Amino acid sequence: MMRNPRLSVVTVSYNTYNCIEKTIQSVINQTYLNVEYLIIDGGSTDGTQEIVGRYSDRIAYFVSERDRGLYDGMNKGIAAATGDYLLFMNADDVFANNDVLAKIAHFIEEHPDADVVYGNSEQVLEYGTYEVKPKVAYINHKMAISHQATFVKLSLLRSHPFDLKYRYAADFEQLSSLYLDGYKFVYIDLLVARVEMTGGTTYNHYVASANELYDIIESRGVDVTRERRLMIMRKRMVRAFKQYLPKCITLPILRFLAKHYKVL
Repeated sequence: MMRNPRLSVVTVSYNTYNCIEKTIQSVINQTYLNVEYLIIDGGSTDGTQEIVGRYSDRIAYFVSERDRGLYDGMNKGIAAATGDYLLFMNADDVFANNDVLAKIAHFIEEHPDADVVYGNSEQVLEYGTYEVKPKVAYINHKMAISHQATFVKLSLLRSHPFDLKYRYAADFEQLSSLYLDGYKFVYIDLLVARVEMTGGTTYNHYVASANELYDIIESRGVDVTRERRLMIMRKRMVRAFKQYLPKCITLPILRFLAKHYKVL
């Protein structure tokens, strides 16, 4: 049995002055003590570094330098971390409550053979908030689990870092590859994180990110022509709603659709 597992939490940031403080507080206020917090900043110029500096005594590792984007920063976090398991918490996202890591640590103690521990996430959209329970069996067709609610053994992350040829779907490529390679994914029915879905790299380029995801799936010999066409159509439909319809009409429609398509 693994006793008192060390948990690493990594936040990658770039010009996140307006939102990173709530993420930092969410991490440092956890009741579980064997946690290291790392912040990898891409050379922010908006005052992000000053916010981080206020909490320097609670942050195990901080670097601010130009990088090659989100996944390069995440790889830097993997290289610098020292924990048994690692989770990525984006700037602007938070843990569901202050006891999440204590519950995760206890779960890991009871499941020492788990390579990946994943839980539930709450998606916060402009048209509603929805708790999503992941279905890992679908992971070869979509990002079926949230990386903000997923703890992966550090040794695995180091053997399979994020592939920087992907701009939007490297996390899907990584996690789905680990699953398809037979590593043990263990589910905990726990709300781990609240995830802001109104911004971020993938959200702002959601058609391009969907195409990249389907490119990865097709590279594995799976025909997703119809699935790709339907998903792109849905995403373009949502974009059209937001561009051309008033909010009084758009938001009720999106709330209805979100009950059926949690990824909208």
